[in-house]
Amino acid sequence: MMAPTLSSSEQADGVVVPAPDPLVHAAFDQHGTHFVAATATDFHVLSCHPLDTVMRHPGGTPTVTSAQLLTRSQLAVATRRPNGAVEEDRHAIDFWNGMCKPKDARTNTIRSPCGAVGGFRLRGDHMLVAGEEKARLFDGVHWEKEVRRRGRAGSVNVRAHDSGVACLALSRDGRLLATAGTRGTLVRIFSTADGTKLQELRRGTDGADIHCIAFSPDSKWLAVSSDKATVHVFSVDDFNLTSSTPEDHHAGDNLLAAPPAPATANQRSSRMSFLKGYLPTYFSSKWSFAQFRIPDACTKCSVAFDKRHPNTISIVCMDKRFYRCEFDPVKGGDMVPGVYHENFMDL
Repeated sequence: MMAPTLSSSEQADGVVVPAPDPLVHAAFDQHGTHFVAATATDFHVLSCHPLDTVMRHPGGTPTVTSAQLLTRSQLAVATRRPNGAVEEDRHAIDFWNGMCKPKDARTNTIRSPCGAVGGFRLRGDHMLVAGEEKARLFDGVHWEKEVRRRGRAGSVNVRAHDSGVACLALSRDGRLLATAGTRGTLVRIFSTADGTKLQELRRGTDGADIHCIAFSPDSKWLAVSSDKATVHVFSVDDFNLTSSTPEDHHAGDNLLAAPPAPATANQRSSRMSFLKGYLPTYFSSKWSFAQFRIPDACTKCSVAFDKRHPNTISIVCMDKRFYRCEFDPVKGGDMVPGVYHENFMDL
């Protein structure tokens, strides 16, 4: 007869200790210098370099479903209230400001315009909120309008993949769109101006679930994480897209920009790329320039480039592990973690 085993939340003396809440969402800010990690009952803001907790907010009645950072002291948290009279009243977005000094933190709450929040993004004074059936664009937290759907004036149609789109990302200046299909073998880059396919990147030949895609601040690199426990970094071609956007002159952006990647970094592709147009895309797609394998990973991971530290990747895993890796912009190859923490929520 086997002896009974203790659960992870039960000590030998019989005292039951509540198990830590799992993460429900993790997201980087637009500079890749900070990230927010949320459980169903609380959320933490941490800096990437050095890895440290900037603030933590204790649990409350609303259930946290996701969170997004604008800056390290400004964030929005999507919540679900259990006591709403109708479904639309149960979903809200709480705006927090001054979280570096929790006692001075200020909040503002709006009802979600889309019901359950499928995802949302913050940029400057604007917020885009997406639900299952519609999306809304906010200027500040008051004025809103419906986002145009494809097929209407001013939209661009992109035929990204034969399969469904599993993940996508925009470059910081909004000129490039990267997409991954549900098969997970290829990542394609398009021009947002006219929908032209500019480049095709190959993650591998076997199928995978793509978890995250992220451009570097200067759009020279693209990082991709998947359920294969790997993070791939690809070099992005110089498409000579020289038009300027307001994002290029961001008023609050005084961080150091990453230097241009050496020309040699953009040459890594299939050795048979000269046969492009005659053989399947396997031979013409560009393969990753640098790679990092996450040990014993069986969870989703988000990735971001740190704008203050060129050629540096931060990796946040939903099992609360954190990695910071550097890659050689000339040689590429395997990345080695410079920083590793097993449970950043304990900081």
